[in-house]
Amino acid sequence: MNALAVGLVKAGRYLKAVMGDNAYEVYLAHLAAAHPGTPPMLERLFWRERDDEQDRNLQCRCC
Repeated sequence: MNALAVGLVKAGRYLKAVMGDNAYEVYLAHLAAAHPGTPPMLERLFWRERDDEQDRNLQCRCC
């Protein structure tokens, strides 16, 4: 892979992290490390719960 492609991949990962688009992957990694053997939430349920929490706790949002 050339340097431009590597840079674009890294920029994409950074943007996903900033926007919170990788939250489910972070959740899965945390669950595997801190709570091995615990079945994870389905992705659809995870995003629904995350959105509901943001609606309940307005401090975790910018707008």
